[in-house]
Amino acid sequence: MRNAMLVIASLVLFGINSVYAQTASQLTNIYAAGVSYNNSGSPSIAGTGMYAHNITGGTYAFTVVDALPSSFKPFTVTSSFGAGIAQKVFTVGKVPVYIPTAAGISYNGTNTGWAWSTGALASVKVKGNWRVFPNVRIVKSSVSNGAGYQPIVGVMFGYGN
Repeated sequence: MRNAMLVIASLVLFGINSVYAQTASQLTNIYAAGVSYNNSGSPSIAGTGMYAHNITGGTYAFTVVDALPSSFKPFTVTSSFGAGIAQKVFTVGKVPVYIPTAAGISYNGTNTGWAWSTGALASVKVKGNWRVFPNVRIVKSSVSNGAGYQPIVGVMFGYGN
């Protein structure tokens, strides 16, 4: 885990230096929602929603909502609401890759606590202002019933203006 955090930190530092040299047009507001696979969940399908606002260059302020199923019978969901920053770290062809990091609250029934998430997210242009956002994230919640770090692999579909 320590090596993964060092890699993410290195990518962020590399990205901060290279972001301002790029002149690609940026979307101001992005609205996206999608599904993901969470191997810690039961069932393993999770939902994610996101709103992002461009602050400057490749930096976005964003809010994210995750609905992570905890158990099937009885059906319970751990919901996390967070706010954070997404920084563009590099571009592969015409596809920018971001490191989103957020912190906020989490709840499961009457249990409320903290949550944070990080990972990587790409923004693939489909047509016009429509985008597909494949992502790999790690979510940690104090109310995740001992699940610890929950890796999430997903795809969101969104629109920007």
